[in-house]
Amino acid sequence: MPRKEVIPPRDAATVDAGRYNSVVARTEVRGIRLLDSRFEIKPEALPVDPSEWRKSVNFELGEVVVSGSGRLYGILQFELVCRHGRKRVLHASGRYLATYQVEGECSQDDGETFVERVGRVAVYPYFRALVASLVSEAGLQMPPLPMISLAPRSLGSAAQLATIEPVPRKKG
Repeated sequence: MPRKEVIPPRDAATVDAGRYNSVVARTEVRGIRLLDSRFEIKPEALPVDPSEWRKSVNFELGEVVVSGSGRLYGILQFELVCRHGRKRVLHASGRYLATYQVEGECSQDDGETFVERVGRVAVYPYFRALVASLVSEAGLQMPPLPMISLAPRSLGSAAQLATIEPVPRKKG
């Protein structure tokens, strides 16, 4: 079995904000597709109220490809693990392909940063919907998974983002 490549998370302090914001301004989503999913619930979990479960959602960035034609592809995976006490009672995962079109240059590093940040926020609602559907099919009433955001954590950061001018797109 081939080894799965996982891209380690980036430290926001090491990202060149100017380059990153330029890529964001020049990129459009082309599609988000579910590649595979998995759902497992233990029968002993069914009589337990899901509000008593400890839930953890994990994210993993897989392969990212930046093509010469301006296409940017990223594999993203989310996983939900629910525990009752120490026992794992529910597991759900989804692996997605996010496709983007980038106007102009985009390095591999910039592409990975973009997919890690923007792709994560774009794909997560699809995973939340997948989990809601599967949990409903199992006959459970579990609250929706929490929302995620990569918004700036300080007003100073938010103010800096508000002053960034988008790069005009070419007509044609």
